[in-house]
Amino acid sequence: MLLRNGKKILRLLIAVLAAVVVVLFVVSFNGMCRHGSCNNVIALNDGWSISFGGIHLPPMEHVSDFRVPSNIQPGDTIIYERDMRNDSIPLPTTLRFHAYHVAVAVYVDSVCYYRYGFERFKEGKLVGSGIHLVNMPEFLDDHVIRVVTIVTEKAAAKSVAQIELLRSNSMTDYFSQNSDSITIGIFLMFFGMIAFITGCCAVGFDRAYYRLVLIGLFAGLMGLWTLNYAKGIQIVSTNYALDTTLEYVSLYLAAIPFGLLIINMRAGKISTWKLNVLKVIVGFGALFFLVTTILHVTDIAHYPTFLLIYHSYIFVSFLFMVFFKVLYDRGAGMQEKILASGTVVFVLFGIADLFRYNVQNLFGMEKSFLDATCLPVGTLLFILFLMVGYLVYMYEELMDKTEKEVLRQIAYRDALTGIYNRAKCDHIFEVLNRDDSDYAIVSIDVNGLKYVNDHFGHSTGDKLLCAFADVFKNAFNGIGTTIRMGGDEFVAIVRAEHLSDLNTALKTMVLLEKEAKLPIELNVAYGYSVRRRGDAVTAMDVYRMADANMYAMKLASKQQRMA
Repeated sequence: MLLRNGKKILRLLIAVLAAVVVVLFVVSFNGMCRHGSCNNVIALNDGWSISFGGIHLPPMEHVSDFRVPSNIQPGDTIIYERDMRNDSIPLPTTLRFHAYHVAVAVYVDSVCYYRYGFERFKEGKLVGSGIHLVNMPEFLDDHVIRVVTIVTEKAAAKSVAQIELLRSNSMTDYFSQNSDSITIGIFLMFFGMIAFITGCCAVGFDRAYYRLVLIGLFAGLMGLWTLNYAKGIQIVSTNYALDTTLEYVSLYLAAIPFGLLIINMRAGKISTWKLNVLKVIVGFGALFFLVTTILHVTDIAHYPTFLLIYHSYIFVSFLFMVFFKVLYDRGAGMQEKILASGTVVFVLFGIADLFRYNVQNLFGMEKSFLDATCLPVGTLLFILFLMVGYLVYMYEELMDKTEKEVLRQIAYRDALTGIYNRAKCDHIFEVLNRDDSDYAIVSIDVNGLKYVNDHFGHSTGDKLLCAFADVFKNAFNGIGTTIRMGGDEFVAIVRAEHLSDLNTALKTMVLLEKEAKLPIELNVAYGYSVRRRGDAVTAMDVYRMADANMYAMKLASKQQRMA
């Protein structure tokens, strides 16, 4: 009982330590990201008048109060205009705003200072979304700013959430404000990459690492999605079309390893029909990604068009897993309970984020707490649970294999001498019979064991056998496998690479016999036989020949003593 409790405590300590390390990394990295933020930011959200479809709206208190009409179609134009004559901004600045799936042109009076996406839109390609930075002229307060946007994706356009002026074109303050999501995204990507590569390298040796491959793949995809969704990817890339493509690819693909992970976790623990439904769900996810990718690449319809379908698919999948109790059962082990708890946490965060995203789009709540996605936090918690559960899982696997190995070694060990026994010899013979290679078998018999047992007792005879076993093992150390067949019979098996050392080992054995400190003289008879590549003999045949040579030596030694 104490040993079992100790193992449980050790598993928990290992798991908790791993989780603490991850949390410390995220917190410390997040703290570093928050340093050095730029405070020279001027909010420019008020005073914008908006025109679209022949309608002209008067200046608004906040630009995000305007919601793009639901009947807007690709190719429709929306113009944001602001008179800067009532503001005092003498220095050169940079205009910054986040635009969603629109081609953008920025004018100061009638001069175009920035243009993006019009050519791609004409070619029917994805324009993408991102944070645009536009260098403005000096003394901006003498001019009128006009932002012209053309909607490029059906049901994908949103209002411009925030418009700002920067003293420089630095994005430091944005990355600082969004450091939580960016930090989590970076961590998930690196963790996923390491876990995926490690799992792929190890899965060939042990199928238990297949779960690590799925964990790594899911973590990496969610990390990539988080970085793209939070626009942290703009640290290294301002290709809005590519960044947006990666955002949707990672999101759509993430459902596949997640589903496979659930199947791997619950196989054999839930009814067959539930497992089959899970397989259908994963299959639909793979088919969905394949079809949407073909449509996207051929520019028939782009990834954003299918987002509502994807959300519905995820929501229905979550409902199935929760309603039919796919994730948990009372008889589950500790690691299964941890993994199930993490999955439930992720499912709850996923449902909450679906609700947030769709409510935000339907009712226009850009300035509320709904503006920030909670899914990265849910993903991080899920990965923490997965990592803790997987460590417990691997610990249990390791302990189980160690226990089996110990039992196997015990089964292969001679109880008296500690060297290998006849069962091990039989196993090696089977291996030798499958391999056409050179080897030698040495047969050894300890002389006088019966005499010692009869005159000095079996305990002295046992000491004699143990003394020879030590001599035998030391003489053939690194050269051959030493085995006690039973009674006074011993065998050494020498592989091809050590055949040249066989005579040296035998001479060493004879010298060590003479040095052994025993009340009686230690003396053995031995003989060996070598099997060469191509010989049509079995290992047992070679052993019998070695045994015959041993008895020939024994007989010769007896005749010599009688003479």
